[in-house]
Amino acid sequence: MAQIARSVRLLQKADAALLSAIEVYNRPTFAYREETFSILALNAWELLLKAKLLAEHSNKLRCLHSFEPRTTKAGEPSSKKYLKRNRSGTPTTHSLWKTITELENKTAVRVDSRIKSNLEALVEIRDNAVHFVVASPQLAKQVLAAAVRNFVELARQWFQHDLSGRHFFLMPIGFVDAPDTAAGLDLSRDESKLISFLAQLASSGAQGAASAFNVTLEVNLSFKRTTSTAALAVSITDDPTAPQVALTEDDFKKIYKWTYQQLIDQLKKRYVDFKVNSKFSAIKKPLLADPKYVRPRFLDPDNPKSGRKDFYSPTVLAEFDKHYTRKPSASAA
Repeated sequence: MAQIARSVRLLQKADAALLSAIEVYNRPTFAYREETFSILALNAWELLLKAKLLAEHSNKLRCLHSFEPRTTKAGEPSSKKYLKRNRSGTPTTHSLWKTITELENKTAVRVDSRIKSNLEALVEIRDNAVHFVVASPQLAKQVLAAAVRNFVELARQWFQHDLSGRHFFLMPIGFVDAPDTAAGLDLSRDESKLISFLAQLASSGAQGAASAFNVTLEVNLSFKRTTSTAALAVSITDDPTAPQVALTEDDFKKIYKWTYQQLIDQLKKRYVDFKVNSKFSAIKKPLLADPKYVRPRFLDPDNPKSGRKDFYSPTVLAEFDKHYTRKPSASAA
């Protein structure tokens, strides 16, 4: 079996670090999500950048090592530089920013300015975590989402490494629906500076020439009809091999809004000729088996034979529109 190149091994570790960051962030009860994500994501980015530096130097480890002069007997720094080691004696490697400098100064590789600004914002979130503040939930999420998007794009450009199979773009359920406002303590001067700094980075990143990369990235998940062939099809399914998108209680209520009685009320408001009769029952019966329209809630979730209550999505109206005549001013709630 052929030996895996050092750069490829670092790329694989970077992939694993980013996936770990995503998994942590998507745990709704994890109270330190933004801070933990920023730490793991920065680790992933440093590994990705070092993988590229290794690849540009034929996988020679020396390109990653830090060197420093020693103090001579005369108390002056030596002209020769020596391998810098940590307390355990292991050679130290370049920091995130030093790796970028080495790439740009000693190879033909250039790192997009938007990537640098996004990483700078990530570093600020990490460094300010000790102050127990995250600079506005929405702004923080945009920074974190952009870090993922930039990573996937750069891994593709640099290594032809396709991360789509890891479902990185289905994961940002945790990045969606940040509250419009967030209650919290009065901000200190330092905390206000952090918020202003991130906002400035986001604003500057929106300017300049078009780029495949982002300083911040707003992620919105919505359900809508489209005729576009480029749209990603997302459906509700019981297929265990399908990409997983977790629905919280709030998500469920946003999609399946109506009880049976509320559905009846909507139909009465919508149509001039609607009646609860055998025709209605015949139309409704096949829809009950389609999760696009109806989802049951069981009294005992582990027992499908327990008492149940059906909840209906407003999308079901499209089916009833085929059989009833709408009122001129009818509109769905």
